[in-house]
Amino acid sequence: MPFKIADDPETNYRELVRTAYNRCAMDYAGQRRTTPEPELNLITEHLAPGSKILDVGCGAGIPVAQHLAGMFNLTGIDISSNMIALAKKNVPTAEFIIANVMETEFPAGRFDAIVSFYAIFHIPRQEHQDLLRRFAQWLRPGGLLLFTVARYDDGPGYTEDDFFGGTMYWSNFGPSTYKKFLTETGFQIEKDGIVGGGSGSIDAPEEVHPFFFAIKREGL
Repeated sequence: MPFKIADDPETNYRELVRTAYNRCAMDYAGQRRTTPEPELNLITEHLAPGSKILDVGCGAGIPVAQHLAGMFNLTGIDISSNMIALAKKNVPTAEFIIANVMETEFPAGRFDAIVSFYAIFHIPRQEHQDLLRRFAQWLRPGGLLLFTVARYDDGPGYTEDDFFGGTMYWSNFGPSTYKKFLTETGFQIEKDGIVGGGSGSIDAPEEVHPFFFAIKREGL
């Protein structure tokens, strides 16, 4: 079967994600769109040039980091060393870090905005509320957050056997849970909706992903 429930206690699913993206980095990056989703304007139109942005799950830097680095001070973080190697070539003006975002620390209030496209659903969903707490800590008051999740409703994590020839892990809540998490972690939701899947390949199936645009509440 191409999909199965990710309930094997002997499997390190985070390492599975790292291995999968290291293996397919070139092929995956080659199928990314070269222009960013228009929803990225929700971030850019509210920031002054030189603002500090964190791109979580930045991949090879195309198109999000590449688009933002021309205007802003960008830091990208990704668990895949091969993806980061590509990102450094594609976006030489940005700073890139190979790390697990759940084990990384940044100074409080360091960033003016955080973006994360097509990445959070590779982190075990039981960690997602804590991830949003981290985002709130790293953002200044009034800082902006834009991220996507999977389109699938609330359900257990699962693996896909044929993700660019390898096995990939996915884990996600339904949109209503993220709205609750955002409110509980200090954010005010400004907009939510649907974005495309980020693929530039005419052979790839059409994808849609829910997105959330939120602002860290003042005084937090």
